[in-house]
Amino acid sequence: GFSKAQFAEAEISLDLRNVSKNNFFLIENLKEEIASYYTNTIFSEDDQDLDINLKIHIVIESINRINNVETINAQFFISNNLDLNQYSKSSTFPYYKGQSITYSSEFDPLSSLLDYFAYIFIGNEIDMYASLEGTPFYNQAEKIAIKGKESNYSNGWDDRWKKCKRFIENSHLRKFRFHWYELNYIIGLPNSKSDEQKKLALELENDIYYLKEFFPNDRNAFLFLDIYAEQIGTVLGSLNMYESLIMLSMYDTDNKSIYRNNIK
Repeated sequence: GFSKAQFAEAEISLDLRNVSKNNFFLIENLKEEIASYYTNTIFSEDDQDLDINLKIHIVIESINRINNVETINAQFFISNNLDLNQYSKSSTFPYYKGQSITYSSEFDPLSSLLDYFAYIFIGNEIDMYASLEGTPFYNQAEKIAIKGKESNYSNGWDDRWKKCKRFIENSHLRKFRFHWYELNYIIGLPNSKSDEQKKLALELENDIYYLKEFFPNDRNAFLFLDIYAEQIGTVLGSLNMYESLIMLSMYDTDNKSIYRNNIK
């Protein structure tokens, strides 16, 4: 049926190698709780047909009893199985057996962590359909990270705040990504016009120029290019965008040969 939630599926896996057997009962429902939180929460009333799939791998580093409450330290690896991976190397939240996770505007060490990731992935998704329209969601994620930094469970929040700011600030990567998906879409249309393709390819060239100038070492950009280098090379080559290919080969040196091979 039609779901208003932004996430169609959240596949959760737990690494419990550091957890003693007598703590297994504490977290036996954690996977299901997190999965249903993502698939049942409406993070935005306006963007209801996104159908994002998440894959979340959680490494539980330790469970300690602090002030009579079990406190979990964990690493999170999250992917949308398409073009974005997020890694958070430390996070801390209290957890008791049977705890249900609820959506709230107040800071909560666990639900706010899940919300932070949700907003990052929603922002990333919406940026794909409309240039820089994901900004409000990145801003939400940033607000959560600031609250997290000031909370009693500040572990890892400074790092998450910095990562979020990097998304917001690198508008050139976000535009590059949007123009790339748009170009791909237009090329796939039955009566696609070459002047429209060329116009978008020039936008891409512009984005590459600014990426090279202002974000020479952006990890997110290189991760994105790693996924699409082959396709980007082929498409730009077929449109005779040799300047773009030369610029890309100087920017994304790991994939240099792919770009160079498309200069005929």
